[in-house]
Amino acid sequence: MSASGSTPQSPAWGLVLPPAVAPARLWPSVAAAEEGGAGSIWVTDRTVSDMPWLETMTFLGALAARTARLPIGTSIFALARRNPVLTAHAFATAQFLSGGRVIAGIGLGGDRPAEYTLAGAALDRRGRITDEHIDVMRQLWAGGTVDYAGEEYSCAGVQLCPQPETRIPIWVGGQSPASFARAGRSGDGWLPAFLPPEGYGAAWAHVCESAVAAGRDPGAITRAVYCLAAIGRKDGDAEAVLDPFLRRVFGAPLEQLSFACLYGTPGRWVDQMGRFGAAGAQHVLTFLVTADLPSDVDLIVNEVLPQLAGTPVLAGA
Repeated sequence: MSASGSTPQSPAWGLVLPPAVAPARLWPSVAAAEEGGAGSIWVTDRTVSDMPWLETMTFLGALAARTARLPIGTSIFALARRNPVLTAHAFATAQFLSGGRVIAGIGLGGDRPAEYTLAGAALDRRGRITDEHIDVMRQLWAGGTVDYAGEEYSCAGVQLCPQPETRIPIWVGGQSPASFARAGRSGDGWLPAFLPPEGYGAAWAHVCESAVAAGRDPGAITRAVYCLAAIGRKDGDAEAVLDPFLRRVFGAPLEQLSFACLYGTPGRWVDQMGRFGAAGAQHVLTFLVTADLPSDVDLIVNEVLPQLAGTPVLAGA
């Protein structure tokens, strides 16, 4: 049985695009993922970096234009360092341009003081700010004129147009008990990171407790997981790409962060995704660290997804 108490099912694969890939290689990869069985496609969020990193909402708008049917989203968007009215407008615009396919993946964005300083936002209050900003955005998306007076943010007489014709779901990301509680209180979805399959059920129980305390049905919350990922045809290929990235971005080798990663051959991917599915995850989002995005997307589409769909234990047998 899964963490939700239901029979395990194959999780959908979500492609989290690398921070910056040349358009000539990026867009064919996006098309291959959409046509080849991906469940969703996502963009990341970071401003201060020592490597090229595309701006999130610009990237999301371009992705809306380059896809036709898949859900697209942010994984994850550091809401507390943005103006919530401008952010609500940006998400509503992407929702309009995509025909209603946007998911707002929201979180705190990791411990990056420089990004909060740059935005003039308080790092030590980012949790409370995030809660208020979620509330502001939902009110703006619901229509009418919004007057909001919170401890962290206030606005008066604000109205967005056009309004989203379909609801923009908010998936709450993070890897802390506070983020699990936030997902239970206010998330349409739960998107934890740095969480192995073995710990998924216990963390989900925390989300459920928070949801019940808030008078919500935990069964209405979509369950996902976010993994740093790399794939290779042979043993060692994925590790050779992923380890330098982790050392550069997180200052730690793969051996210390392997619990947070999905990597290896297609067979190893199938096994790991299957274990997340058995633990209750409905979506496995992979931030793909790659030296050749088109080739790696083709490998996932042709050798991971068919195996995943054909694995009896994941099909409920």
